[in-house]
Amino acid sequence: MTYRSAVSVFFCLLIVLAALEFDQPKKHLFKYVLFFSVTITSALGLTKTLTGSHASSDNILLYGISFYTASIAYMLHCKQLSAKSIAICSNPLLLITGPIATCFRSIHHYSFKKRFTYFFPYVLVGLFLHQAIATPLTKAFDLIALTDMISSCAFAVIFELFVYANFCGLSLLIFGVCGIIGVRIPLNFRQPFSSTNIVEYWRGWHTSLSTVLKSLFYAPTKRCLGTFPAIFLVYLASAMWHGVTANFFLWGLFHASAFVLTIVCLRKAAFLTSFILMIAGVLIGRVLFADSDLDRLLEKLSFKYDGFVALTRLAELPNTSKLAILFGVFFIVAEMVFQKCKYFNKRNYKFYRIPIIQLLLLVITLVTICDQSGVDYAVYGQR
Repeated sequence: MTYRSAVSVFFCLLIVLAALEFDQPKKHLFKYVLFFSVTITSALGLTKTLTGSHASSDNILLYGISFYTASIAYMLHCKQLSAKSIAICSNPLLLITGPIATCFRSIHHYSFKKRFTYFFPYVLVGLFLHQAIATPLTKAFDLIALTDMISSCAFAVIFELFVYANFCGLSLLIFGVCGIIGVRIPLNFRQPFSSTNIVEYWRGWHTSLSTVLKSLFYAPTKRCLGTFPAIFLVYLASAMWHGVTANFFLWGLFHASAFVLTIVCLRKAAFLTSFILMIAGVLIGRVLFADSDLDRLLEKLSFKYDGFVALTRLAELPNTSKLAILFGVFFIVAEMVFQKCKYFNKRNYKFYRIPIIQLLLLVITLVTICDQSGVDYAVYGQR
């Protein structure tokens, strides 16, 4: 175990002790150990840091450990742990890329026709996001090596598009498949970009993890120390769950600070400032998230100007990758611009479930799959 890994494990221990101290009643230390078990395995080199770049593990016994242990920790906290609940969160579909099994109920009382009619459109939307946007964008991943300001920003935009399309796409696909076979699971994404500030953004991003973090860390800490310390503890816990590298520690501190500043802005009705803070927070946060090379990351954060090298690299991308960037930008901008529209305001991807839009998405997806451009993998399926 390296020095940095040892420091990360020690830091996780402090978070566990803090959360346990504020948790009432003071039981179930094991739920925190479970939650951070993936952090321990990462520190030992058994699982990979979750930067979003393709990093598979050779140990099949640890496949899906991050979702599996987080699910059990949540069930233990809610006093819902049983042989049945353990079997539920062991479902291979959920272990591929989540969501964490915070809720799981049978909907077999609806006919197969009704279930298929409602849930199959989610499958198509998920396939479009994953195949037509996320997979072709992997061709642009070499931009991570460039450290100038323009290249760093370009990579942040592309990588945000990739992570959203990949993770949300697979989550929607699994949501749809589970619904068709008669099981309702959490909708893990709720149009996060249909937001005016970063508080709303996080309410729509990886909602099942947010539920776990709120229950295990935020609620007990808020009761004792108040809102702001609880927010910092939540983001630092989330950072350690994602990885044991310095970039995730910086990511946790950065997003916690942005969250707190947004709350202050909203209290003062500074809505434009909170919106700008969301855009900057998402982009800078993605730069921190993606690069575990600390020296290179610090060079990026110096924001030096070195021309438009990134534009030359982007011009060399295959046409499918260029189209993926356009599709991704459109998808996010549509969420922002039309968030008050009836097809967007419920934040459940209703617009993309309209029959004519479904047909268009299907055609684009099939054409992209035939092109076979990029690397196909699950961002959160690395461990």
